[in-house]
This record gives sequence, C-alpha cells and structure tokens, in this order.
Amino acid sequence: MHTIPIRFAVAFALLTAVSLPAFSKEFNPRDYGAKADGISDDTAAMRACFLASAAAGGGTVTIPPGDYFLKGESAIPLCSQLTVMATGARFLLPATLGDKARALLFSGANVTNLLWSGGQFLGHVFDPANATNTWEPNVNTRGILVATTPGGRSANLTFRNITSDGMAGAVITVTGLLNSVSKTGVATFASNVTIESCTLLRSGIFMWDYGYLWQIICWPEDYSTGERDMAAKYFRNDLIRGPVQMAAGDDRVWLASAQPLSLSNTDGSTKNAVCFFGDTLPTNLVRGRQYFVVESTTKFFRVAERPGGPPLRFATAAGPNTKVIADLYQAYWQLCFPTGFGPGHGAFDLVGCQQVMVTDCSLSGLGDTTHFQQCQGILFAQNTISGARMGAFILGEFCRNAIIANNRVNGTNGSRVLSVEKSAENVTISGNLFTNGGRGSWINQPQQLVMEGNQFINNTTKNELNPRRGRRSLDTGDYERSTELYFTTYETNGTYGNVLLRGNTFTTGPEAAAAILFLPGGDTLRVENNTADGPVRGVSVGAGSTNVFFRNNVGLQVK
Repeated sequence: MHTIPIRFAVAFALLTAVSLPAFSKEFNPRDYGAKADGISDDTAAMRACFLASAAAGGGTVTIPPGDYFLKGESAIPLCSQLTVMATGARFLLPATLGDKARALLFSGANVTNLLWSGGQFLGHVFDPANATNTWEPNVNTRGILVATTPGGRSANLTFRNITSDGMAGAVITVTGLLNSVSKTGVATFASNVTIESCTLLRSGIFMWDYGYLWQIICWPEDYSTGERDMAAKYFRNDLIRGPVQMAAGDDRVWLASAQPLSLSNTDGSTKNAVCFFGDTLPTNLVRGRQYFVVESTTKFFRVAERPGGPPLRFATAAGPNTKVIADLYQAYWQLCFPTGFGPGHGAFDLVGCQQVMVTDCSLSGLGDTTHFQQCQGILFAQNTISGARMGAFILGEFCRNAIIANNRVNGTNGSRVLSVEKSAENVTISGNLFTNGGRGSWINQPQQLVMEGNQFINNTTKNELNPRRGRRSLDTGDYERSTELYFTTYETNGTYGNVLLRGNTFTTGPEAAAAILFLPGGDTLRVENNTADGPVRGVSVGAGSTNVFFRNNVGLQVK
C-alpha cells in the first residue's frame, strides 16, 4: 500500500495528539468473584468490579486471560478516567437468544478519558445459508457503547487491539447528542475517538441484501426448498395480496379488499408501487417489474407503466394463482432490515463524533461494515475490509472533513463497495483499492470531493445473470445494470459540485452499465488523468451539469 501523503500525515498527527493518562487505582474482576470458566455467568462480578472503579473516580481494570460468559441482560457500566486492559480475555455471549432479543455488554454515558485495550467479543449470528440457525436475524448484540446525553460530554476515547467474531451488532459504538429538531445537526459532538489495530469480523447488525427475499418470492424456481422456506418466513408477507384476476382486454386488476391499495407516488419512487408474480401473467406484463397504482377501489385497481400514466389493458388473462406485492419500497429497499432489528450498524458505529481516527483495522460485516454518520474530522486509513453483506465502506449522512486513504476494500458481492451519502463536504478519497462490490460506488450530492489514485475493480457483481450473486431490478424485472462509480442527488433539484476525479483506474466487469455516471445537478466536475482498461468504459454526464472538464483520460469514453 502507498504511504500516507504529507497532508494526511499532518492530519493523522493532529488526531493523535490527545493521549490518555494512566490511572493508579487497580481493579480485577477475579477479586469480585469472576470465574472466567466460560460457563458461569460473570456479569455480576464484572459489574461489581466496574462499579468499584467508578466509585473510586476511575482507575485501571485489568481483566485477566480467560473465558467470561456474559448474558448481556444488563450492561456493565463504564466510567470516566478509566483504563481497561483485557488482553487474553474472551467475552462469550449465549448460544441462543430469542426473537428480537437485545444484549449490550458494556455501556457508559458522558464518558471521558477512556482507554480500552484488548479483549475478544465472541457471539453467534444468523446465517442465511445455514438451515439450523440458533439466532433470528433481528437478534442484536453489542460490545461497548459510549453515549452522550443532554448537558453531558464524551471525549478522549481510545479502543485498541480489540477483536470480535460473530457480533450481531456493532462491537464499538460512540454517539454524540444529535439535534432533535434537525436531521443534519449535532447538539454535542463526542470528541477525539480513536479505533486502532482492531480486528472486528462478522460483526454489525444483520441485514438482508436489497431485494434478496423479494427475488426468492418472485422467482422461487431459481432457489432451493430451504431458501424458499426462509424467504416465506422472513418476507413481509403482509404485503402480499391475492390471488387477483386479470382478463384479456380489461384494464382492471380484480381484488376484493376492505381497504383499497394506496395510489403510487407520482415521483416515480417505489413507494406504493406493485409487482405481480405467482402464475402466468398477461403477455404485456413482466414478472417482478414495478407498476404504478393509478386508481384503486375495494373491488379492483388499475396500474400503469409510469406514475400517473394511462392504465394498462391486458393482452391476455392472468393465471388463477397470480398475486400482487404492494408497496415495493417496503418489500425491496426497506426489507434489508429484518423486522424488529436493533441498533449498531457496522463493525463500529460512530454517530455525531468529531476528530475521529480509524487505522490499521481489519473489518468484515453482517450488513454494512462501517458506519459514520454526522461526523466531522475523520481519518480512515490503512484498514482492510474483507467482507460485507451490504455496504463495505460507508461514510454516512452529513459527514464533513474526511480523509479516506490507503485502504483495501473487498465488497464480497455485497451492495455498494463505497458509499458517500447525503451532502458530505470536503472529503478526500485517495490511494484505496475497491474491488468485488455488488452495486458500484455511490456518491450522493457531495460538495468538495477529491477522488485520487484509487483502483476500482469489478464492483458491479450484482449485475451477473446468477440468482445467488445477481439481483433483479424493479425497473425491468431483469437483472440490474449498475455503474462502477455514480453520482446522484437526494433532494428535488439538488446540486453537487467541486468534484475532482484524478489518476484513478477503472477495471469494469462485463455487466457494468458504465464506468462513471454523473446524474443531473453537477457543477464543476473535473475528470483528469484517469485510466479505464475494463470492457465497459463509458462516462455519462446528465443534462444540465455545468463546467465539466474531461482531460487526459485513457480508455474512458464520454457518451
């Protein structure tokens, strides 16, 4: 990997300038009755030990090597002015937890000057490929939580050499106090948060891939009996209606219902859109494709191919077992979250934090692998992401002043290999390798973004014509056509700008729709000195984008 450039090294030094003092008072959970035999519940002994440290105003808790079984029914309290030394300690969670169960092992509010070093968190997770799961997908287990409450403050938090395997929630969570009247504001930031040299594997809340259960329901012939049974159990079956009747020459879908279907949104979104499946459809309808409800009564409804369009008249009749899925937004996009899911996106979950540093970590996720949201002053450098069920690297909503440098990110056929979401400002992404993602890299309405010297290698694997790796599209009912790197807006008439793509390499997969896509709304877009050597090399720029500069690119072809 490349070395961190000088400007990054300066930021690194600033972020690491805060050091935590060593505390003289020492505590050991063995002195409070912990057995560390992996069988006895050591929660009470661990709680007594940490309460003693809090009563003393802090200190050093040394957790000797051993297996500490913790039920997680009530969190063990963390205090300020605390060092936790847990090298060789393993924290074991129960082998079985019930539906919607929640477990949190260590927690504190308004904690300052905390150093946690070492320890392994071992849990169990739901596995879609395993027919004998002991956990439901909505079970939630988290390791360490530091929260900020009104009037409080969290600062100087360091987590080092922590490992995990199979945590069904974030291993490390730090939250500032969000502004209750604003989706973008933070009332009080948690400050100086460092995560270094941690190995957090198969951790974070479980998430279904977008459209996975929907696809099994609509195309059951492509899947095994076990997969069909799993989908039938966890799909939003309340969204399935029918059977319905459709006659040749008619434009009505007959469905007796006490409550009419909701009319589809006129903005073209999937909210209240519908699709048909389960039997032979009229020849002018496509299984799984979204249609828009333009009229609905308690006896029938009418659909169109576009919002507010003319009702479709059916060329032939539908089979007697035809059914409809109503509200595809819930059935496709929102169903990535299991019903009754808990908190803790990613192997770590940082919300409302500033002066954040994550370095030299190895991470993999049961859903999203990382999660920053409403954070500022971020350095994410020299980390390895080895797997993701959903998003691999995510710089979440409304983040500012971030450096993402010299990381190796394997998307493992998950969703997006890189996401920079909702109005991120002043972000530099440099010297990274992004490979094997499912739906490309998504940049959503940024301001002042630099992407320089990165490698993007076949991150559109969800386009593959394979029911287990590929995903079908709501727009067509056929397999997706994602782009390697694409820019969008989330606001009506939203704009983005001051974007520089320089010195990047794009090696696209054969099913990619394009190498780069700029949707409308861009201003001052510079694409310079990039190289494309994959089979798909197109660059599309949406109508109305201004000040677009395309220079010295090898292989990229502007459409």
